[in-house]
Amino acid sequence: MTETQEKIVKLFPKQFDAFNFETQFGAVVAGVQSGKSYVGAYWSGKKITEFPKGTGIIIAPTYNVLRQATLKKFFDVFSELRICYKEHKGEIHLPTGGIIYVRSADKPLGIEGITANWIWIDEGGMTSVLTWTVCRSRVSMTGGQILITTTPYNMGWLYKDFYLPYKEKQDKDLSFYSWSSVESPYFSKEFYEAERKRLRPEEFNRRYEGQFNKMTGLVYDLPDELQVVLLDVNIKTEARIIGVDWGFRNPAAIIVCYLRDNEWYIVDEWKVAERTTAEIIQVLKNKLSEHHAIAVYPDPAEPDRIEECRRAGIPVMETNKDIKGGISYIQQLIREKRFKVCNNCQETLNEISMYHYAEPQEDKPEKDEPLKFNDHIADSFRYAIYSYKPVGNYNFIPSSPIKPYYGDRDISF
Repeated sequence: MTETQEKIVKLFPKQFDAFNFETQFGAVVAGVQSGKSYVGAYWSGKKITEFPKGTGIIIAPTYNVLRQATLKKFFDVFSELRICYKEHKGEIHLPTGGIIYVRSADKPLGIEGITANWIWIDEGGMTSVLTWTVCRSRVSMTGGQILITTTPYNMGWLYKDFYLPYKEKQDKDLSFYSWSSVESPYFSKEFYEAERKRLRPEEFNRRYEGQFNKMTGLVYDLPDELQVVLLDVNIKTEARIIGVDWGFRNPAAIIVCYLRDNEWYIVDEWKVAERTTAEIIQVLKNKLSEHHAIAVYPDPAEPDRIEECRRAGIPVMETNKDIKGGISYIQQLIREKRFKVCNNCQETLNEISMYHYAEPQEDKPEKDEPLKFNDHIADSFRYAIYSYKPVGNYNFIPSSPIKPYYGDRDISF
């Protein structure tokens, strides 16, 4: 695309309003196949013309979504830029001299170090709160705009940290746009009505109306009352333990759990991609010292890393491998109101809000294990809490005195 090329964009009214949002941060939360990514792609093109020599970032939750959906839509709109894409670098080198960095949100720290004039986050509802925090920092020097396009997957950070402050007029830098799938002139009204009859109202409203609802099939349906203020590190507790989920390309996760009055509290979290075993061990040492924790329960699938921990003096304990049993135990704790998450652990709350079972499909048996996606923290606290065995308090009861045995006195030699 050159500076002299023009494109005619056909948008329906709500798309047009979103395309021209004027605040620093904008979000399009709409029904599936309603043209939200179409807006994001064309908005990115508009920013390219505004900053021909500038820097932009295009982000999606995973590389698969990035490759199969976000970039596909972008290059469908701007096919002339496909030859400018350096896939191995994740960069689009514009003919005007600018550059667009293409990044996956499962490694949000990979966005660090970039000063951007604009950012498009596609399917932002599937990304972590850390991604949002990092993206905001990337435009802090330029005052650049960020556009989020997404279906409302859950009641996570996008609802709490964006929609509610916008709705309650607490942040003048936010704009929010929403529409249903059927408001797009290209969406089938017959299919829309058929889905309305087929799905539960909550699921239909989330998918096709663009309304925030809890994700269906949640593994841990955590009520608001179990999201609590942070406990003081000096508070009296019965136990303090840590769970670890290893990772490198995928994030590693460390979760600190306190047992107090027979209730479990998630009090601290750490979730970072591309960290070596030595770096993870150092974080463990810091957390053990900070929280006076007594034991670490790691993912048992990597014995080599566990052995490195032992050699480094980490108090590693045996982890129970039973996934279904562990999930059932955490679910029981939630029902009994004995599993609580401190409000400083936003990554934990965000992950719990998306941790779900696969949707049942016709002619296929229903699976009773969660989808393996963005589950690193959920695995970590399950390892720790389900594996922990309290040390019992035993009263010493002396045995009766042992009487001497003289059975051999009559033996002749």
